[in-house]
Amino acid sequence: MGHQFAEALHTAEDLDLEPFRTMQNHYNLTYREEEREMLPLCEKEDVAVIPWSPLAGGYLTRPDDAAHDTERGSDADWEGHRSNGGREINERVEELAAEKGLTMAQISLAWLLHKEWVTAPIVGTTSVEHLEDAVEALEVDLSDSEMEYLEEPYGAKAIQGH
Repeated sequence: MGHQFAEALHTAEDLDLEPFRTMQNHYNLTYREEEREMLPLCEKEDVAVIPWSPLAGGYLTRPDDAAHDTERGSDADWEGHRSNGGREINERVEELAAEKGLTMAQISLAWLLHKEWVTAPIVGTTSVEHLEDAVEALEVDLSDSEMEYLEEPYGAKAIQGH
């Protein structure tokens, strides 16, 4: 996908068209394939990154064994998020949230907000409380070692969401 976006950027430049200013891509702790090509390209070309599904469709907001406990989660297919280290990432998010007295969503969003190439995530909320939690994630500080701890279990995945 990165090469296609690079071609589109160069075509816009060659034709003296308005360049792309933003990229809305699938990116979260359990799906980081965008780090291979797209995010470095966006950074190089000064394209703002506005990831969708920053909480993995809700999977990063509650413990894995409670993933199906909500109306939305009851019929969700979590295997894509659970695979290749995703379940362990979920457990680490839960652990770090408990240590810091935060929600899992706040830890997951804080991780995303600590990534230099992310401009702002697209966050869908179902309540004012969830919105307030999301805003509070702006104030969460994660150390380099905490970031590495959250990222370490991740394994490559098949392309999703395109």
